[in-house]
Amino acid sequence: MESIMFATTTTKPQPLWNGVYFNTNTIIPWPVVLIFVALYFVLLAWAWRPKEGRAFGKFRTVDFVYVALVAALLLVYNFFISPLIPKIGSITTYFYYPLIGEIFLIQLAAALSGRPGVAGLTMFIYTLLSDIVHYGFGGEPFWFIYEMTAYAGLTDLWLIYRGEAIFTPYLRPPKVLATDGGEAQTGGEEAAPPRRRWIIFVDGIISGAWASLAYPFWWRGFWGTFVTGYVTSVQFWAVTSAAALGAGIVMGAVLAPLVYYIKQVAA
Repeated sequence: MESIMFATTTTKPQPLWNGVYFNTNTIIPWPVVLIFVALYFVLLAWAWRPKEGRAFGKFRTVDFVYVALVAALLLVYNFFISPLIPKIGSITTYFYYPLIGEIFLIQLAAALSGRPGVAGLTMFIYTLLSDIVHYGFGGEPFWFIYEMTAYAGLTDLWLIYRGEAIFTPYLRPPKVLATDGGEAQTGGEEAAPPRRRWIIFVDGIISGAWASLAYPFWWRGFWGTFVTGYVTSVQFWAVTSAAALGAGIVMGAVLAPLVYYIKQVAA
């Protein structure tokens, strides 16, 4: 009888605000996440400081076009294409291999624009569209922060260093020189800095590995618990994160030459 009364009076913890549990009993300590998120946005604010009268630093109109296009493609891929891929092949518990499409699109946004923050901005617009068409806004603004930092954070920080040279064999962007006829061309020692083809694969590995860690490492390790109350073991979190990291490195390196080729064609 006492057990029955206990069962009827015990209730499951409820979200405190907008569907968020604010459960800090997470695998990744919340101060670590707070420091990383703060560092990410502070560095982006520095990279986006007004330059030449433009509010978003070196962002051009075409960069926002790239953001909108890739965000729309992400929505189509994640909602309509990615769920179909496991139906034609087995899926492992430790790594969700259809993520390769999302990695490719994040790399593409970074390559076509070359502006720090473009990957995070793309994920922000994608999350906004996802909330509008499917999820609703429960859990916000934390899902915006999760998508931006967990999928695109390191790519954006890498863009602060690489800039427009990302997914090219140059360590820095080639300078554009003007000819006597007024047409721009690249040429000469300054216009064509030393080529390092291996750097293309570094670009791919950084973006691929980071995006592949978003769900197993960041979501299971912190955001899932903090927002939804999700609980998992440290062992499962560590094993799946390690498996995803290895797969992300491979996928990022494999996709890098393709992204480089598309960037060359687009240029």
